[in-house]
Amino acid sequence: MIKRYNIHNFKNHADTSLELGGLTILTGINGMGKSSVFQSMLILRESFQKRPSMRTLFLDGDSFFSVGSASLVNRSVANDGNLLKLGMITDEDNLEFAYQYPVGNENEMEYVGEDLGEAAERLERIPLFNDNFQYLSAFRMGPQSIYQSNTGVVDKHRQLSKKLGRGEYVAYFLSVFGSEIITIPALAYQDSKDLSLKRQTELWMGEISDGVKLQINQSSSLYELNYGYEIPGKVTTYHSAINTGFGISYVLSVVVAVLSARPGSLLLIENPEAHIHPSGQAALMKLLSIAGMNGVQIILETHSDHIVNGALVNWKECSADRNLLSVYYFERDEILNSRPVKVEIGSNGRIRNAPVGFFDQMKADLEVLFDF
Repeated sequence: MIKRYNIHNFKNHADTSLELGGLTILTGINGMGKSSVFQSMLILRESFQKRPSMRTLFLDGDSFFSVGSASLVNRSVANDGNLLKLGMITDEDNLEFAYQYPVGNENEMEYVGEDLGEAAERLERIPLFNDNFQYLSAFRMGPQSIYQSNTGVVDKHRQLSKKLGRGEYVAYFLSVFGSEIITIPALAYQDSKDLSLKRQTELWMGEISDGVKLQINQSSSLYELNYGYEIPGKVTTYHSAINTGFGISYVLSVVVAVLSARPGSLLLIENPEAHIHPSGQAALMKLLSIAGMNGVQIILETHSDHIVNGALVNWKECSADRNLLSVYYFERDEILNSRPVKVEIGSNGRIRNAPVGFFDQMKADLEVLFDF
């Protein structure tokens, strides 16, 4: 598990240090640097895939993120203003990557840090750099009439996505691995006996939206995903994904990513709440919270108080280790750099001394409505 992650001189991060738990939630208004945390990690991952020595940081990524180096420099950094530094402390290692910003809008950066030794061997043990990883972006794929397959991405590397974290191979992933038994028993839906990935996906999806069932049909290398709704005593009628609510397809890849995760996996998920009713968000957070308590490391970016409250409720109900839950509110300092504030969580699961702006819009609205 990554215990701490440090960012120096990257976009609006002058010097950022985050303590990461089993579940870490990043929140705050737009443009405060939450997505940049993910982007910095994804640049490291894709650069490792291209050149495991890590002697070069590639910014022209094919999968996650592509931008010239001139767009990344933090202009307010006084010390080491020409260096990008990304560091992490894991259960087994302490790593820092330092790269020289080139002149102009170049897409490759040269490594100038301390010798990493056998970099590939060290990094392959960290989920950010191996196959025990999933990234699902806010750009996730909605309902499709046909879903593509990719044996290299899915069968070989167990990834749900190749391009921009869209989860575009979720139907094929379920077709390939749907009969596998989930590897973390704690994630099994209550009292269920069928622990296959597909059945557990149906059960948890049914908790998010009542009674959902899945049907996957193959035609050559293409896959059709249909949804049905289980009604006791009646035969389920299936409908194409494009004739089903947008949120169902949008959350499917999140549920599959969590249920298929192996112990020690790392999941980066943007806006898990998108297009989901508040009760569905609460159900989703039950699954995500259980995973974060049982060996899966999840980092979420969210704008939903239901996501934050869902985590707090589950941690309280399970009497889980509070060190496994981290919540950060991102704001700007006086010179417009990102400043993540770690939110204090009490023993009763309640937020203490909440930062100004931390999900206080409902309070402001109620004060107007009730003339407080």
